[in-house]
Amino acid sequence: MMEHAITEEDIRDFYDLYNEFISLERDYQHMILGRKEVSQELVKKLELLERMSRLIERGIKTQKYHYENSMKDVNNAKIEDYQKALEVLKELASNETVQYEIKTLTYIAFDSSERHGYRTTEEYTGEITILAEKSSLKEFDSSKKLPSLTQKMLLDIYKQGFSMILVGNDEYMTKRLNIPNKQSLGHYHPMVFYLQDDNLSTAVSSFMNFIEENGPDIEGMEVGYLVQVIKSKYLRSKKLNKKLN
Repeated sequence: MMEHAITEEDIRDFYDLYNEFISLERDYQHMILGRKEVSQELVKKLELLERMSRLIERGIKTQKYHYENSMKDVNNAKIEDYQKALEVLKELASNETVQYEIKTLTYIAFDSSERHGYRTTEEYTGEITILAEKSSLKEFDSSKKLPSLTQKMLLDIYKQGFSMILVGNDEYMTKRLNIPNKQSLGHYHPMVFYLQDDNLSTAVSSFMNFIEENGPDIEGMEVGYLVQVIKSKYLRSKKLNKKLN
């Protein structure tokens, strides 16, 4: 029940149940005998209405949060479907001469934290998704779990002269690389951009312009059509601005 997404049918069920309660309550109000038994039925219906109303309220709050996020400016926005965002950026950046690739790596990671004066270290599975120029990722094998991943391995991508985008559950690997030209989108497990003067940097700039004007909600949008829209409106305007400057 807690994972259930509220539907129109649920609202109708709530309406029907409430009408049943009202009808039974009217009967109760005209009774002299038998009120105790009917009270039990009324309580059962109210308890069910209570549970349904909590589910409906939570569903409304979830939807409200979703659309509030869609209203935010680019500095406070969050991309819910980062995989789709990476696909869009890959398509925007790739052409006949340069190809970009997305790889998701899993590796053994350790979380070191202090609790009650004692430092503990727990092992967990780190996961990082990388979008970068295809040849710069050839050393990474995404088909199996890596024994480890280091910042140096990621810095080597950047040192080859390519922009890269990182998303993952290990902030030490995504947000804390010692690279000056860093941008991010979102706060908790954000998309982190380490940019240079290349196609991917231009793609990111155009994508950010799209988000600034239209919001970060790309749910339900087809990748190819979204790429087409960004290329026709936002990529073209960026090239025009470069010429004017």
